[in-house]
Amino acid sequence: MLAGRWPGARRRRWHQSEPAVLLCALYDYAYCAQDGRQVAMAAGEHFLLLHKANQDWWQVRRAREPPWARPFFVPAAYVAELKAGEAGRGSRVPTGQPA
Repeated sequence: MLAGRWPGARRRRWHQSEPAVLLCALYDYAYCAQDGRQVAMAAGEHFLLLHKANQDWWQVRRAREPPWARPFFVPAAYVAELKAGEAGRGSRVPTGQPA
């Protein structure tokens, strides 16, 4: 058996905070993650908050992506929490996830 692997181990599932919090990007921002992938966000883009890692970085996923999509971190100072009704007509939270 390989070191670090256990029988029946499941893939990690990313859970969003309850209730769902919708965020809006205030500015464009891009960076290279530790695993080498490029992460970018555009002003006006919407995200679902998964976890507030600390006061500076929050873990999110794009609002239009499926629940199994890989999450990433955004700088907390570059996003704003949206209140119910502020999301606008152009954005849609995936079904089954209240805004």
